[in-house]
Amino acid sequence: MSELASLNLKLPIELKEEFSQTAEALGMPAATALKVLITRFVEEGGFPFAVKIQRPRINWDDPRIIKTYRQDGKLMMPAQWRDEDDEDDE
Repeated sequence: MSELASLNLKLPIELKEEFSQTAEALGMPAATALKVLITRFVEEGGFPFAVKIQRPRINWDDPRIIKTYRQDGKLMMPAQWRDEDDEDDE
């Protein structure tokens, strides 16, 4: 049997819990999911998926957003988001 080494990392509690729940839903403990990721990382010579900058997304369920962008019951959008042909709709 080959020698084994430990890998320790710190995560926010919520992220660790979600990771563990997701791994369990896939039928494996969190440690196994990490081993799969690490094995694929080594085999692929990097991440086995695209790593790119995550663009901010609007959470339309957030009441602060809806309150900010609703006027008279209609959903409002910032002017800089509008296309040129949107002006005809007004």
